[in-house]
Amino acid sequence: MTVDLNPAMAWDRLIPPERGGDVAHRAPLRVEPLRRLDLEELLVRDDDLPEVGGATLFWLQQRGGAWVAWAASVDGDRAVPWLIHAARLRLERTDPSLRALLPGDVAMGEGAPRPLEPMPRVLACICRERSMEAIYRSADEGWTTVEEVKRRTGVAFGECQGRRCVPTAAARLDQKEGDPGARITPRPPLVPVPASILAAFVEP
Repeated sequence: MTVDLNPAMAWDRLIPPERGGDVAHRAPLRVEPLRRLDLEELLVRDDDLPEVGGATLFWLQQRGGAWVAWAASVDGDRAVPWLIHAARLRLERTDPSLRALLPGDVAMGEGAPRPLEPMPRVLACICRERSMEAIYRSADEGWTTVEEVKRRTGVAFGECQGRRCVPTAAARLDQKEGDPGARITPRPPLVPVPASILAAFVEP
């Protein structure tokens, strides 16, 4: 089965494109009213929602046996926020960071997770430009889990929220993928979201 994937990595999908000129004179992002949708099954493919116009998922939670998803899409200076309720959840080509948040009984579709771009050899974190040397120094000083190294060095605090650098940091700390110490504590949102979009989800 061929699966079309969004050409942008998940952490870049909700960032409005540069509109040129001085920041003070740029047009603000136009956020439409919150759209609500009820589904029997919500498909998440590579952090996008194909049945919701390709909106990008930025948080997901199970409530009372059902699922609540927060998503949005940005097209030029126009943003559409979505709040989706679904009885079931199905994942395809899903980021391992999202998968780690979910219980084991979630239906998995076909396809391995999307490969991430390779890290430069000298960098542990592209977003924050933290060196691999910083990881080694932290380990030598007794910081032995990914969560500890994150707090010590600033690794995994960037735009990708650790998706690119956490596996690299865990490997440098000789931690296996399933080891609890090889993961960071996930917090919403899963990808960077403009504050104007988040404001659309606030109940009046």
